[in-house]
Amino acid sequence: MQIDDIRQKFGRFRILVIGRANAGKTTLLKQICNSKENPEIYDGEGKKVDLAQIEESAERGEHNIENEMVFQSNPGFVFHDSRGFEAGSVDEFNKMKDFVAERAKVTFLKKRVHAIWYCIPMDQIHRAILTAEEKFFDQCETGNVPVVVLFTKCDALQVLAVAALTAEDKKLPEQERLAKVKEVEESMVKNSRIWERLQKRKNPPKVYAEVKDMQKSNEGCRIVLEKTAAALNDESLEMLFVTTQNANIMLCVKYAVDRTLVPFIGGKLSPVGRFDQKEQESLMRRMGIWFPHVNVRKCGISIWM
Repeated sequence: MQIDDIRQKFGRFRILVIGRANAGKTTLLKQICNSKENPEIYDGEGKKVDLAQIEESAERGEHNIENEMVFQSNPGFVFHDSRGFEAGSVDEFNKMKDFVAERAKVTFLKKRVHAIWYCIPMDQIHRAILTAEEKFFDQCETGNVPVVVLFTKCDALQVLAVAALTAEDKKLPEQERLAKVKEVEESMVKNSRIWERLQKRKNPPKVYAEVKDMQKSNEGCRIVLEKTAAALNDESLEMLFVTTQNANIMLCVKYAVDRTLVPFIGGKLSPVGRFDQKEQESLMRRMGIWFPHVNVRKCGISIWM
């Protein structure tokens, strides 16, 4: 199926973002969409919502999960925010639960949620799993929609690890000291058993990603995109997601090679060991599908194997 047909069928890639306040969600979404601006908000009918109205509702403790967040830098993504239930609101939890149940199976595919990002901040590792997490992973059945746990603010673990160094550790040469900090970090995560505990819930998440250095580089962004793409269980949604994101060109390269180049070589390699002109042009067109943000001029090429 061509990408234009996929977009016609599924519309934009839709993600539900869950996580308590100050979990780093806004920073993450801006990185994913290559934006320095805040998103625009639209209601379920596609009408733009006044930000003042959103703020007034928030002050009253009200939140509409149906609202869509869209960054103009990448309008191919639509985000929904679950804000509210993480603070203990039973009403907001039930609204989120109903939203997930409906949007995971809705027959109108352009309204379906394709992935869920559950953000858990690691700056308070001893409180990583609270009642909200337990309720979500026990009571919310997401069907075929993958849940990706994002361990945000992992940079804070380094600060905690440095503080945990002994006086002797602090006297070590720099490289050995850094290695010791890394060892302490890994020990803290292992001892918390966060992932193992989530896996024991009734509806466990599919994969996780550790998010760090969001202010300094796109490394955390890269990992989130790769883990999400790998979690999708539908080839069409996989292509929709990979070609919608524009923050990780290497992800496009990986899927162009794995999904197009390798199968093409396996079935199209001629006996003399090279592609003819028609095969070359066909391959370039097929691989180009994975790079919608790149303009390509026709040029003479010769592909030998």
